[in-house]
Amino acid sequence: YAGLHENSLGKTECWYVLDCKEDTKMVMGHHAKTKEELVKAIENDDYDQLLNKFDIKKGDFFYIPSGTIHAICKGSLIYEAQQSSDITYRVYDYHRKDKDGNERQLHVKQSIDVTTVPYKPYDLAKQVEETIENGTRKELVSSNYLTLNKYDMTGYNKVKNDKPFQLVSIIEGQGTVEGKEVKKGDHFVVCSDQKEVDFDGTMTVMICTL
Repeated sequence: YAGLHENSLGKTECWYVLDCKEDTKMVMGHHAKTKEELVKAIENDDYDQLLNKFDIKKGDFFYIPSGTIHAICKGSLIYEAQQSSDITYRVYDYHRKDKDGNERQLHVKQSIDVTTVPYKPYDLAKQVEETIENGTRKELVSSNYLTLNKYDMTGYNKVKNDKPFQLVSIIEGQGTVEGKEVKKGDHFVVCSDQKEVDFDGTMTVMICTL
């Protein structure tokens, strides 16, 4: 749909909750069983009943295939990895208005066209965890569009790189990568010519690949 109408890629993505306030909510999916139910709820502005809204906590993970209605709510800090796409179809924006009294642009027809019905949450049982030299590696998701691994490291580990590149984020702790100091909040790219990467330290590392 994105290729046909936008000359672009779709927007499959995933979220990992880095932190959130107590009772923080998230919107993921909907309750419509058929496309007709979805359209009716949208036409009636009945989003309280339509949207799947729930509490989240630090460490929660969500895989979000394109076609999934979703929204990050206030009070949350999210790590996000996604396809390279700047397209967002916005079906609803809480009727918020800017300083001039205008509501945000919506894309209702496109949203109806692409929304998957019924919504099926990602099965976390598909995740794979293994022990590494010093720590653990957990494959949070592996799909046609991206693979995301979370490494909880307690010392030295050598990580292979057999992909076109690795997107690396330090989300907890500190240490070194190839002898260079890194800490929580650092992000960098490992190119394909670097076949192995030396990590050392006590830290949690996200590595996203295609």
